[in-house]
Amino acid sequence: MGLFSTIKAAKYRAEGLNLMQAFQVDASLGKNDFQRTVVIAALAFMLVCSLSFTAIQSVNATRSIPQQRAETQQAPVEVENQTPVLNIAANTPETATPDDLVIQASLVVPPAPQEIAPIAAAVAPVQTAAPALETPAAPEALDCLVELRQISQNATIHFDVGSAQLSGSDLVRLSQLGRMANACPEAKIQITGHSDTTGSDFINFDLSWKRADSTLNAIAQLGLNTAQFEPVGFGARTPLSQGDASDDDRNRRVEFVVLRNELDN
Repeated sequence: MGLFSTIKAAKYRAEGLNLMQAFQVDASLGKNDFQRTVVIAALAFMLVCSLSFTAIQSVNATRSIPQQRAETQQAPVEVENQTPVLNIAANTPETATPDDLVIQASLVVPPAPQEIAPIAAAVAPVQTAAPALETPAAPEALDCLVELRQISQNATIHFDVGSAQLSGSDLVRLSQLGRMANACPEAKIQITGHSDTTGSDFINFDLSWKRADSTLNAIAQLGLNTAQFEPVGFGARTPLSQGDASDDDRNRRVEFVVLRNELDN
């Protein structure tokens, strides 16, 4: 028995226990000490394992923070009411590999409609009116002008010396000419008055105007529209012929010149 057991035996004897009882008590105490030691060791092992697990988790968490930050920077950001648009680099060479292609994702926020309207109005191209094309005259208009010119050639009115009076046959020709003119609004007719060379230029000029005005008044008295007719006096400046008295009879006249009414086109 060692020193420790001898000391314990002396202690137990002092407490009134014999040697057998001392051994039993000592064995029981030793067993309890062993159990406590096992429990303490188990608790210590569990504590060490827990601390080790916590340390490993801390290390892993520390290592994963930079990776999470990198993934966060690379991941596209979701923005409410915004549409991601992919912009692919243009003018890529034909020999470029897929790794050389760069796809950039950008977020485009659509402008509000009230912001688009002024921009669209400013950018919209100005629509200039196409130059008006001259519409060719209808065949009916050309036909009526041609026919009216033919009638006017046979509608010349002749007058007596110093007179501006029209005869009954003259009114018949005027009626036919006036109705044809009113049916052809594209026409404009000049009533040209003329005189012979007898008398002064002032008298002949005045007489030629009176003959043109008298013809216009006769057309109006026939109930025809005179808006297309224009009286003009030329005096003796445009004679048809010069010589004897028969030539003077031909020069005392009113002629009709059919023109195209440009104001109505």
